[in-house]
Amino acid sequence: MNVVKHEIPDPLQADFPPLLDWEEVEQDEREDRLGFARRTTQALLTRSGAQLVEGFGGCNQPGLEGARRTVALYQAHLRQMQHFAEIAEVRLERVAKALAVDV
Repeated sequence: MNVVKHEIPDPLQADFPPLLDWEEVEQDEREDRLGFARRTTQALLTRSGAQLVEGFGGCNQPGLEGARRTVALYQAHLRQMQHFAEIAEVRLERVAKALAVDV
């Protein structure tokens, strides 16, 4: 029977390489610039009304206003995507008609 030795790291040892560099983080943010808005919107849907009132109550009025702006930004993005999808659908219908005529 083979004995497998597992190297268990010293829990106090914090000598590990970074997984990302800052350029990678910025690139990810550029590629998914509305990811934070999507995540915020979805996170708000995971909370009850009572939890939201508690979380945004007291002195957290700026947090509530920030969340509202973020959700509005995401909603505007979705409207734009819907508009683009409708245009793409019209284009595909035109292509289908053109191909049907040519066949």
